[in-house]
Amino acid sequence: MAIYLDSAATTPMTPAAMAEYTQVAEAYPANPQGSHRAARAAMAKLDQCRERCAALLGCEPAAVYFTSGATESDNIAVTGRADAGLVASSAVEHKAVIAPVKAAGGDLIPVEGDGSIDRDRLRSFVKDRSSALSLVSVMAVNNETGLSYPVEVLAGMVRMHAPGSLFHTDAVQAAVVQPLAPLGREADLLSLSAHKFGGPKGCGILVAKERGALRPLMQGGSQERDLRPGTQDLAGIAAMTVALEDAQAGVDASAAYLRTLQQRFEALVAELVPAAIVSGAGGERSPAITHLLLPGATSEELLFLLDEAGIAAAAGSACASGALEPSHVVLAMGVPASLAKSSLRFSYSVSNSLSDVELAAKALAEAYRRLAP
Repeated sequence: MAIYLDSAATTPMTPAAMAEYTQVAEAYPANPQGSHRAARAAMAKLDQCRERCAALLGCEPAAVYFTSGATESDNIAVTGRADAGLVASSAVEHKAVIAPVKAAGGDLIPVEGDGSIDRDRLRSFVKDRSSALSLVSVMAVNNETGLSYPVEVLAGMVRMHAPGSLFHTDAVQAAVVQPLAPLGREADLLSLSAHKFGGPKGCGILVAKERGALRPLMQGGSQERDLRPGTQDLAGIAAMTVALEDAQAGVDASAAYLRTLQQRFEALVAELVPAAIVSGAGGERSPAITHLLLPGATSEELLFLLDEAGIAAAAGSACASGALEPSHVVLAMGVPASLAKSSLRFSYSVSNSLSDVELAAKALAEAYRRLAP
């Protein structure tokens, strides 16, 4: 049986989320926007989900908007602010943030060689553009390197030096490794995707505290307070709510367990593949992700051999799979293109065991032995 170490790309639905999905799909078949009794019951269930999510996210229920996932949430946050002024993000954001920032003629904030954001540089950036800025976006956890960013500190910095700007954070990779309420309290906008924490694909959340601060991307419906029209997937939203509650309830224990997996894997890789470089090794990182650079090999070759050995890993973001160009995240860290093309991401879940990561490290060592000069 294959060893799945690509949980940063997606996770299977948990049994509890699957059970909730089935139960709600059967019990609440009506459109929540209707005016009859069945519709009112569906709307009541939708409102309950909104309240439960808000309690986990440190915000009021009215700030919770249900979307199709973080890609849509990110696009609403960025493009929805573009008419209000300059939008900006770190240079290592997910493409769901980077692409709309570039499309709006916005700015990318450089990062350091280890992938971190220099606070003095960010402060100067914000001060220099304070009157023009409408949005600054910095993710909580990088989806490729696993580097963590101090969202609460950065949000406060933007609030102080550019009071007319909103602060957005893509918190997709944070849900399984840290409490979300502190992020939700400090950020003006926050994005989540259900399938990253055991919920269904096609469901997400955008926290948006200032009603009317975002321009809707779509027209033609009054759902989600006119910000995100379209009939809500009540069963998916309910399943997402259960998955988020379960993920957050056990987040400290999960993070501690994931750290043991990460440490064991990285220790074994250091022993068996001394040339391997752990990205961001000296910084604050998510315990759920290890990102490696492997000189003398390419990620495509390594992934092929790992797949043959029954190990599921990734070269980077699943949204960029199949791309021949090196990751924009790794390039933004100043890594040469030739080395950037050797990057691999291993991402863990609580369903993995120490044996899983040990076997993966050994398989990687064998693959690298076959490829490296």
